[in-house]
Amino acid sequence: MNCSAEKRSVRSLQCKEISSLVMKYFDGNISELEREMIIKHNDKCSGCAEEFRVLREAIGTLEEFLEIEVPIGFESRVMEGIKTQRMYFTNPKIVAFWLISVLGLIVFAWNMLTFVTIPFVRESGVLIAAQNVLIYGVNIISGILREVLVTISVLLGKILVLRNVLLRDYVTFVTTIVMAFMGINLILIFRLNLREN
Repeated sequence: MNCSAEKRSVRSLQCKEISSLVMKYFDGNISELEREMIIKHNDKCSGCAEEFRVLREAIGTLEEFLEIEVPIGFESRVMEGIKTQRMYFTNPKIVAFWLISVLGLIVFAWNMLTFVTIPFVRESGVLIAAQNVLIYGVNIISGILREVLVTISVLLGKILVLRNVLLRDYVTFVTTIVMAFMGINLILIFRLNLREN
């Protein structure tokens, strides 16, 4: 960045800072240091000095205007107007007018829908296209549901067959164990009877 570009960016930053202080200056809410900063900056920067001069003239012109006195009874007339306006919105005749207007709009919208929009849509073939799309969608969904139901029923059948096989094997296993214990008990009883004899 060259030297003149740096000076321009610093100058614009200073101009922004000074610009933010100018209104404080005219309001009289500025410190002595800030006032000196504005004066020194305006001595160096012709753009800010011109802006400051124009603002001073404009504010001076506004201060020259006389204060306007409010006429006697102005406040009471304004308040009466506000009360009248409130009464306007709560007046039964006006409320009835608005209700009738809204009802008329509803009837108009209904007639437009019934006698213009729906016949136009029927004649344009949009309903037929929408119906065909709907039927196509229902067919796809019913096909998917059919496949899901068939798959579920096949899986349930396989589970039941597996359950039957497992149950049969379990019953066979338990029966074998029970028979083995019964055989061992019979042998033990037979030996005990032999010893007693």
